[in-house]
Amino acid sequence: MKQLITIMLFVLAVNASYSQSNVPNGDFETWYNVVVNPSLNYDDIGAGPADNWLATLNSLAMVPPSAMGPGPVTVFKTDDKYSGTYAAKAVSANFPLGSFTIFIPGMIGTAIMDNANIRALLGKPCADCNPLRFKGYYKYDPVEGDSCAAVILLSKWNNVTKKRDTIGYGKMVEHNKVDTYQQFDIPITYTGSGSVDTMTMLIVSSAGFNVVNFMGSVGQVGSTMYVDALSLEYAAGIEQVLLPEVSVSVYPNPASDVLKVRLSKAVKNGTLAVYNVAGKLVGTYQVSKTENSIPVYSLVNGTYHFRLMSGNDMLNTGSFVIKK
Repeated sequence: MKQLITIMLFVLAVNASYSQSNVPNGDFETWYNVVVNPSLNYDDIGAGPADNWLATLNSLAMVPPSAMGPGPVTVFKTDDKYSGTYAAKAVSANFPLGSFTIFIPGMIGTAIMDNANIRALLGKPCADCNPLRFKGYYKYDPVEGDSCAAVILLSKWNNVTKKRDTIGYGKMVEHNKVDTYQQFDIPITYTGSGSVDTMTMLIVSSAGFNVVNFMGSVGQVGSTMYVDALSLEYAAGIEQVLLPEVSVSVYPNPASDVLKVRLSKAVKNGTLAVYNVAGKLVGTYQVSKTENSIPVYSLVNGTYHFRLMSGNDMLNTGSFVIKK
């Protein structure tokens, strides 16, 4: 049974044709209900099991009684929010397993349980993304000296060592009670080299979590963290919103001559403002239709960020690579 709570790193294949700005539900407005049995159901983040970039460990509730389940639900939809209609509430809990008990921190992020294979999936593809800061709003009600944390990790796969290399890292730990929403603003320190391929983002109501083995996690049952309005900031204040109003995919990526821009819906007076890594505006293009093409042959090799605008309203952000 100890295998049940062992976390194994699992990296999803990078889809190079997908705009990395389409990271849904950073404002936690969308939830779906999971029915375990007639007497047990829970809400989880996203529109459904296939739409859960920001996810939880709530599926521990699906562990069957034959395996000493169900496990605890530790993340809840709440209308105690910073903005919008809903926020997420993470509450640490115990998971009794016969003669021993596992401590489960309330966890939100790119780590979800894969009960069929007895592991957790950690990290999401984010090709060539290099955010400068990880931001959000939170409240915290600790129990007996507990602390909460927000963590971001940028990494790449090393084909030589067959391990992941850390490229960038940032962390915030809060030890005190926070009664009203305040912002966390985490600078990301880059200590490695190479192109990022994966982002791991974790928010936990007990900071003494262990992502290698849950048996090593420590904290206090009932410690509660509220979180809302997550975003990533790039060069020159370019923000990658985590709740896009219009999803965007760009391809081919890398591109050389023409970049195709696909929108989930038509945008009135839509424009795509493109910036280089220094934050300098290098082009503005009309992209009002669902299928658009923009010329990029004049751009030099490198990574570029974009803002999808409708008039003065920013609908989405993202990045692409030019390689000739």
